[in-house]
Amino acid sequence: MEKIDFTYLEVLSEDDEDFKDEFIETFEGTYISLIRKMRDELKDGNMDQLSKSAHQLKPSAKMISLPCAETLEDIQYHPEKASEAILNEINKQCEDALTQLKEWAG
Repeated sequence: MEKIDFTYLEVLSEDDEDFKDEFIETFEGTYISLIRKMRDELKDGNMDQLSKSAHQLKPSAKMISLPCAETLEDIQYHPEKASEAILNEINKQCEDALTQLKEWAG
């Protein structure tokens, strides 16, 4: 599991516990629903929508410097490169990030 750099979130949160909790809740809901959606879109061959879903998840991944942000950008512009294995890796990185975020928020 790659360690998240919380510098940007520390500046944004200004130690506001409500902000931290809201960010974590939003991140969790967003990545879970979008990964599920992307899996369905890949299975259905809906590449236009897969591209849009990758674009939607990318800002959250970038905000916490996840390596999958680059993968999501690649899928955004080249959705045909997506695979179940790639989506599984994105999901794993997001799950690991969620664990770290919850520890950070304490």
